[in-house]
Amino acid sequence: MDEIRRVAVIGTGVIGAAWVTLFAVKGYDVKAYSRKAETRERGLKNVQSNLDFFVEKKIISESDKQRALARITMVKEIAEAVNDADFVEECTGEDYDIKKNIFREMGKHAPDHAILASSTSGLSMTEIQKVVAQKDKCIVTHPWNPPHLIPLIEIVPGLETSGKTTDTTFRLMEKLGKVPVIVKKEVAGFIGNRLAAALWREAIDLVDRGVATVEDVDKALCAGPGIRWALMGTHMIYHLGGGEHGGYDHFIDGIGNTTFKAIWEELETRDYITEPVKEKLSRGVEEEMKGRSFQDIIRWRDDKIIDILSAKEDDFWGDPMSYPVYDRKNITQKQDQKVHKEPADVRKMKEKVA
Repeated sequence: MDEIRRVAVIGTGVIGAAWVTLFAVKGYDVKAYSRKAETRERGLKNVQSNLDFFVEKKIISESDKQRALARITMVKEIAEAVNDADFVEECTGEDYDIKKNIFREMGKHAPDHAILASSTSGLSMTEIQKVVAQKDKCIVTHPWNPPHLIPLIEIVPGLETSGKTTDTTFRLMEKLGKVPVIVKKEVAGFIGNRLAAALWREAIDLVDRGVATVEDVDKALCAGPGIRWALMGTHMIYHLGGGEHGGYDHFIDGIGNTTFKAIWEELETRDYITEPVKEKLSRGVEEEMKGRSFQDIIRWRDDKIIDILSAKEDDFWGDPMSYPVYDRKNITQKQDQKVHKEPADVRKMKEKVA
Protein backbone atom coordinates (compact mmCIF):
# COMPACT_ATOMS: atom_id res chain seq x y z
CA MET A 1 0.00 0.00 0.00
CA ASP A 2 1.49 3.33 -1.08
CA GLU A 3 -1.09 5.69 0.43
CA ILE A 4 -0.52 6.40 4.13
CA ARG A 5 -3.56 7.75 5.98
CA ARG A 6 -3.49 6.34 9.50
CA VAL A 7 -0.42 6.36 11.72
CA ALA A 8 0.48 4.81 15.06
CA VAL A 9 3.23 6.13 17.33
CA ILE A 10 4.53 3.69 19.95
CA GLY A 11 6.05 5.59 22.86
CA THR A 12 5.12 9.14 23.89
CA GLY A 13 8.35 10.49 25.30
CA VAL A 14 10.11 13.52 23.80
CA ILE A 15 10.69 11.84 20.42
CA GLY A 16 7.30 10.13 20.26
CA ALA A 17 5.43 13.34 21.16
CA ALA A 18 7.31 15.20 18.44
CA TRP A 19 6.33 12.56 15.86
CA VAL A 20 2.68 12.77 17.01
CA THR A 21 2.84 16.54 16.61
CA LEU A 22 4.22 16.38 13.10
CA PHE A 23 1.90 13.64 11.81
CA ALA A 24 -1.19 15.36 13.24
CA VAL A 25 -0.28 18.79 11.88
CA LYS A 26 0.29 17.27 8.45
CA GLY A 27 -3.22 15.81 8.42
CA TYR A 28 -2.73 12.18 9.50
CA ASP A 29 -4.95 10.42 12.02
CA VAL A 30 -2.66 9.33 14.86
CA LYS A 31 -3.03 6.79 17.63
CA ALA A 32 -0.32 7.17 20.26
CA TYR A 33 0.51 4.40 22.71
CA SER A 34 2.23 4.41 26.05
CA ARG A 35 1.86 1.77 28.73
CA LYS A 36 1.47 4.17 31.67
CA ALA A 37 -1.36 6.69 32.02
CA GLU A 38 0.99 9.37 33.36
CA THR A 39 3.31 8.93 30.38
CA ARG A 40 0.39 9.29 27.97
CA GLU A 41 -0.75 12.41 29.79
CA ARG A 42 2.76 13.90 29.76
CA GLY A 43 3.13 13.03 26.08
CA LEU A 44 -0.11 14.79 25.17
CA LYS A 45 0.99 17.86 27.13
CA ASN A 46 4.23 17.88 25.13
CA VAL A 47 2.24 17.67 21.90
CA GLN A 48 0.07 20.59 23.01
CA SER A 49 3.19 22.58 23.90
CA ASN A 50 4.69 21.86 20.47
CA LEU A 51 1.48 22.99 18.78
CA ASP A 52 1.34 26.14 20.90
CA PHE A 53 4.87 26.92 19.75
CA PHE A 54 3.81 26.52 16.11
CA VAL A 55 0.86 28.87 16.67
CA GLU A 56 3.07 31.45 18.37
CA LYS A 57 5.57 31.33 15.48
CA LYS A 58 2.66 31.69 13.00
CA ILE A 59 3.43 28.33 11.40
CA ILE A 60 -0.15 27.19 12.02
CA SER A 61 -3.32 28.93 13.17
CA GLU A 62 -5.26 28.25 16.36
CA SER A 63 -7.89 26.42 14.30
CA ASP A 64 -5.12 24.31 12.70
CA LYS A 65 -3.97 23.42 16.20
CA GLN A 66 -7.46 22.32 17.25
CA ARG A 67 -7.85 20.20 14.11
CA ALA A 68 -4.48 18.57 14.78
CA LEU A 69 -5.47 17.74 18.37
CA ALA A 70 -8.73 16.23 17.13
CA ARG A 71 -6.74 13.79 14.97
CA ILE A 72 -4.89 12.37 18.00
CA THR A 73 -6.09 9.42 20.09
CA MET A 74 -4.09 8.27 23.11
CA VAL A 75 -4.39 4.49 23.72
CA LYS A 76 -3.18 2.05 26.37
CA GLU A 77 -2.70 -1.07 24.21
CA ILE A 78 -0.31 -1.62 21.31
CA ALA A 79 -2.95 -3.69 19.53
CA GLU A 80 -5.40 -0.79 19.63
CA ALA A 81 -2.75 1.60 18.32
CA VAL A 82 -1.67 -0.46 15.31
CA ASN A 83 -4.73 -2.49 14.32
CA ASP A 84 -5.71 -0.18 11.44
CA ALA A 85 -2.41 1.67 10.92
CA ASP A 86 -0.75 2.14 7.55
CA PHE A 87 2.51 3.30 9.15
CA VAL A 88 3.84 2.66 12.66
CA GLU A 89 6.63 4.71 14.26
CA GLU A 90 8.24 3.03 17.29
CA CYS A 91 9.98 5.34 19.78
CA THR A 92 10.92 3.24 22.81
CA GLY A 93 14.15 2.50 24.68
CA GLU A 94 17.46 1.97 22.87
CA ASP A 95 17.74 -1.71 23.77
CA TYR A 96 17.38 -4.75 21.52
CA ASP A 97 15.21 -6.67 23.99
CA ILE A 98 12.83 -3.73 24.36
CA LYS A 99 12.67 -3.08 20.61
CA LYS A 100 12.14 -6.76 19.76
CA ASN A 101 9.33 -7.16 22.27
CA ILE A 102 7.60 -4.07 20.91
CA PHE A 103 8.08 -5.11 17.27
CA ARG A 104 6.79 -8.58 18.07
CA GLU A 105 3.55 -7.03 19.36
CA MET A 106 3.37 -4.57 16.48
CA GLY A 107 3.84 -7.33 13.94
CA LYS A 108 1.19 -9.49 15.56
CA HIS A 109 -1.57 -6.85 15.45
CA ALA A 110 -0.75 -4.52 12.54
CA PRO A 111 -2.34 -5.01 9.09
CA ASP A 112 -0.22 -6.93 6.59
CA HIS A 113 0.42 -3.81 4.51
CA ALA A 114 1.59 -1.63 7.43
CA ILE A 115 5.15 -0.35 7.50
CA LEU A 116 6.83 -0.89 10.89
CA ALA A 117 9.43 1.84 11.46
CA SER A 118 11.79 2.52 14.34
CA SER A 119 13.26 5.82 15.52
CA THR A 120 16.34 4.03 16.87
CA SER A 121 19.48 6.15 16.77
CA GLY A 122 21.82 3.27 16.03
CA LEU A 123 20.42 -0.24 16.47
CA SER A 124 20.33 -2.65 13.53
CA MET A 125 17.01 -3.24 11.78
CA THR A 126 18.42 -6.50 10.43
CA GLU A 127 18.52 -7.70 14.04
CA ILE A 128 15.17 -6.20 15.11
CA GLN A 129 13.18 -7.50 12.12
CA LYS A 130 14.06 -11.10 12.95
CA VAL A 131 11.15 -11.29 15.40
CA VAL A 132 8.34 -10.41 12.98
CA ALA A 133 6.80 -12.28 10.04
CA GLN A 134 6.55 -9.19 7.82
CA LYS A 135 10.31 -8.55 7.75
CA ASP A 136 10.06 -6.78 4.39
CA LYS A 137 7.92 -4.05 6.01
CA CYS A 138 10.47 -3.11 8.72
CA ILE A 139 12.72 -0.05 8.45
CA VAL A 140 14.58 2.56 10.52
CA THR A 141 13.48 6.20 10.31
CA HIS A 142 15.90 7.99 12.61
CA PRO A 143 14.94 11.62 13.33
CA TRP A 144 17.04 14.38 14.85
CA ASN A 145 15.89 16.08 18.00
CA PRO A 146 13.58 17.96 18.03
CA PRO A 147 11.97 15.83 15.28
CA HIS A 148 9.06 18.23 14.66
CA LEU A 149 11.60 20.94 13.70
CA ILE A 150 14.84 19.36 12.42
CA PRO A 151 14.33 18.22 8.81
CA LEU A 152 16.88 15.37 8.62
CA ILE A 153 15.59 11.80 8.64
CA GLU A 154 17.94 8.83 8.20
CA ILE A 155 16.23 5.89 6.47
CA VAL A 156 17.99 2.60 7.13
CA PRO A 157 16.64 -0.64 5.62
CA GLY A 158 17.47 -4.00 7.15
CA LEU A 159 18.76 -6.86 5.03
CA GLU A 160 15.21 -8.15 4.50
CA THR A 161 13.51 -4.78 4.02
CA SER A 162 11.91 -4.48 0.58
CA GLY A 163 12.69 -1.75 -1.90
CA LYS A 164 9.00 -0.84 -1.94
CA THR A 165 9.03 -0.24 1.82
CA THR A 166 12.09 2.00 1.48
CA ASP A 167 10.52 3.96 -1.42
CA THR A 168 7.16 4.41 0.33
CA THR A 169 8.88 5.54 3.53
CA PHE A 170 11.05 7.99 1.59
CA ARG A 171 7.99 9.56 -0.07
CA LEU A 172 6.14 9.77 3.25
CA MET A 173 9.05 11.57 4.89
CA GLU A 174 9.14 14.06 2.01
CA LYS A 175 5.40 14.71 2.47
CA LEU A 176 6.12 15.46 6.12
CA GLY A 177 8.65 18.10 5.03
CA LYS A 178 11.61 15.97 6.06
CA VAL A 179 14.95 15.78 4.22
CA PRO A 180 15.48 12.01 3.95
CA VAL A 181 18.82 10.32 3.33
CA ILE A 182 19.21 6.59 2.76
CA VAL A 183 21.92 4.74 4.67
CA LYS A 184 22.98 1.97 2.27
CA LYS A 185 24.88 -0.11 4.82
CA GLU A 186 24.06 -0.62 8.47
CA VAL A 187 26.81 0.97 10.57
CA ALA A 188 26.73 1.99 14.21
CA GLY A 189 25.34 5.50 14.52
CA PHE A 190 24.25 5.65 10.86
CA ILE A 191 25.54 8.93 9.31
CA GLY A 192 24.73 11.84 11.60
CA ASN A 193 25.48 10.25 14.97
CA ARG A 194 28.65 8.71 13.60
CA LEU A 195 29.89 12.16 12.62
CA ALA A 196 28.63 13.61 15.91
CA ALA A 197 30.40 10.89 17.93
CA ALA A 198 33.75 11.67 16.30
CA LEU A 199 33.34 15.38 17.00
CA TRP A 200 32.15 14.84 20.57
CA ARG A 201 35.10 12.59 21.37
CA GLU A 202 37.51 15.36 20.39
CA ALA A 203 35.46 18.03 22.20
CA ILE A 204 35.72 15.92 25.37
CA ASP A 205 39.47 15.48 24.94
CA LEU A 206 40.09 19.22 24.50
CA VAL A 207 38.40 19.83 27.86
CA ASP A 208 40.03 16.86 29.59
CA ARG A 209 43.53 17.94 28.49
CA GLY A 210 42.93 21.52 29.65
CA VAL A 211 43.18 22.98 26.14
CA ALA A 212 39.93 24.93 26.58
CA THR A 213 36.83 25.18 28.77
CA VAL A 214 33.54 23.49 27.90
CA GLU A 215 32.10 26.90 27.02
CA ASP A 216 34.96 27.89 24.72
CA VAL A 217 34.89 24.54 22.92
CA ASP A 218 31.17 25.08 22.29
CA LYS A 219 31.78 28.68 21.20
CA ALA A 220 34.50 27.63 18.78
CA LEU A 221 32.13 25.14 17.20
CA CYS A 222 28.95 27.21 16.86
CA ALA A 223 30.68 30.50 15.97
CA GLY A 224 32.97 28.88 13.39
CA PRO A 225 32.40 25.64 11.48
CA GLY A 226 28.85 25.28 12.78
CA ILE A 227 27.70 28.30 10.77
CA ARG A 228 28.93 26.76 7.53
CA TRP A 229 27.52 23.35 8.48
CA ALA A 230 24.03 24.88 8.53
CA LEU A 231 24.45 25.42 4.79
CA MET A 232 26.66 22.63 3.46
CA GLY A 233 28.52 19.51 4.52
CA THR A 234 32.21 18.89 5.16
CA HIS A 235 33.00 17.60 1.67
CA MET A 236 31.57 20.66 -0.08
CA ILE A 237 33.17 23.02 2.45
CA TYR A 238 36.63 21.61 1.77
CA HIS A 239 36.01 21.52 -1.97
CA LEU A 240 35.44 25.27 -1.79
CA GLY A 241 38.45 25.56 0.53
CA GLY A 242 40.63 24.13 -2.23
CA GLY A 243 39.90 27.08 -4.47
CA GLU A 244 38.09 27.41 -7.78
CA HIS A 245 40.83 25.82 -9.87
CA GLY A 246 42.04 23.09 -7.49
CA GLY A 247 38.92 22.20 -5.53
CA TYR A 248 38.79 19.11 -3.34
CA ASP A 249 41.87 17.50 -4.93
CA HIS A 250 43.97 20.55 -4.09
CA PHE A 251 42.60 20.74 -0.54
CA ILE A 252 43.37 17.06 0.10
CA ASP A 253 46.92 17.35 -1.25
CA GLY A 254 47.68 20.77 0.22
CA ILE A 255 46.00 20.57 3.63
CA GLY A 256 44.40 17.16 4.11
CA ASN A 257 47.60 15.16 3.80
CA THR A 258 49.75 17.75 5.60
CA THR A 259 48.05 19.91 8.25
CA PHE A 260 45.18 17.53 8.88
CA LYS A 261 47.49 14.52 8.84
CA ALA A 262 49.37 15.97 11.80
CA ILE A 263 46.08 16.59 13.62
CA TRP A 264 44.78 13.09 12.91
CA GLU A 265 47.95 11.55 14.31
CA GLU A 266 47.34 13.38 17.60
CA LEU A 267 43.59 12.84 17.96
CA GLU A 268 42.26 10.94 20.96
CA THR A 269 40.84 7.45 20.46
CA ARG A 270 38.95 7.06 23.75
CA ASP A 271 35.90 4.80 23.75
CA TYR A 272 34.70 5.45 27.30
CA ILE A 273 34.01 8.52 29.47
CA THR A 274 35.42 8.04 32.97
CA GLU A 275 33.76 9.44 36.09
CA PRO A 276 36.38 12.21 36.61
CA VAL A 277 35.95 13.35 33.00
CA LYS A 278 32.16 13.20 33.30
CA GLU A 279 32.29 15.40 36.40
CA LYS A 280 34.55 17.89 34.61
CA LEU A 281 32.19 18.09 31.63
CA SER A 282 29.07 18.41 33.81
CA ARG A 283 30.61 21.27 35.82
CA GLY A 284 31.59 22.99 32.59
CA VAL A 285 28.07 22.79 31.16
CA GLU A 286 26.57 24.14 34.39
CA GLU A 287 28.95 27.10 34.18
CA GLU A 288 28.06 27.61 30.51
CA MET A 289 24.34 27.79 31.36
CA LYS A 290 25.02 30.85 33.56
CA GLY A 291 21.95 30.28 35.70
CA ARG A 292 19.52 29.92 32.80
CA SER A 293 16.95 27.16 33.14
CA PHE A 294 16.87 24.04 31.00
CA GLN A 295 13.53 25.09 29.49
CA ASP A 296 14.83 28.61 28.75
CA ILE A 297 17.66 27.15 26.69
CA ILE A 298 15.35 24.73 24.87
CA ARG A 299 13.01 27.60 24.00
CA TRP A 300 15.92 29.72 22.74
CA ARG A 301 17.18 26.75 20.69
CA ASP A 302 13.80 26.12 19.06
CA ASP A 303 13.33 29.82 18.26
CA LYS A 304 16.70 29.90 16.51
CA ILE A 305 15.99 26.67 14.63
CA ILE A 306 12.88 28.30 13.17
CA ASP A 307 14.93 31.38 12.18
CA ILE A 308 17.57 29.22 10.47
CA LEU A 309 14.95 27.18 8.60
CA SER A 310 13.19 30.37 7.55
CA ALA A 311 16.40 31.75 6.05
CA LYS A 312 16.93 28.78 3.72
CA GLU A 313 16.38 29.38 0.03
CA ASP A 314 13.12 27.96 -1.30
CA ASP A 315 14.88 25.27 -3.32
CA PHE A 316 17.31 24.24 -0.56
CA TRP A 317 15.31 21.31 0.79
CA GLY A 318 14.95 19.50 -2.54
CA ASP A 319 18.68 19.71 -3.14
CA PRO A 320 20.87 21.41 -0.52
CA MET A 321 23.57 21.79 -3.17
CA SER A 322 21.29 23.63 -5.62
CA TYR A 323 22.99 26.98 -5.25
CA PRO A 324 21.89 29.64 -7.78
CA VAL A 325 24.38 30.93 -10.34
CA TYR A 326 26.08 33.97 -8.83
CA ASP A 327 24.61 37.19 -10.18
CA ARG A 328 25.03 40.48 -8.35
CA LYS A 329 21.75 41.78 -9.77
CA ASN A 330 19.88 38.75 -8.45
CA ILE A 331 21.52 39.11 -5.05
CA THR A 332 20.47 42.77 -4.85
CA GLN A 333 16.93 41.90 -5.90
CA LYS A 334 16.70 39.20 -3.24
CA GLN A 335 17.93 41.63 -0.60
CA ASP A 336 15.27 44.14 -1.66
CA GLN A 337 12.62 41.44 -1.54
CA LYS A 338 13.65 40.42 1.97
CA VAL A 339 12.93 43.95 3.22
CA HIS A 340 9.25 43.34 2.40
CA LYS A 341 9.17 39.78 3.77
CA GLU A 342 7.37 38.90 6.95
CA PRO A 343 10.02 38.59 9.67
CA ALA A 344 11.38 35.06 10.15
CA ASP A 345 7.83 33.83 10.42
CA VAL A 346 8.54 30.87 8.21
CA ARG A 347 6.75 31.15 4.92
CA LYS A 348 8.38 27.91 3.94
CA MET A 349 8.04 26.34 7.36
CA LYS A 350 4.30 26.68 6.88
CA GLU A 351 4.64 24.36 3.92
CA LYS A 352 7.24 22.11 5.52
CA VAL A 353 5.52 21.68 8.86
CA ALA A 354 1.90 22.67 8.42
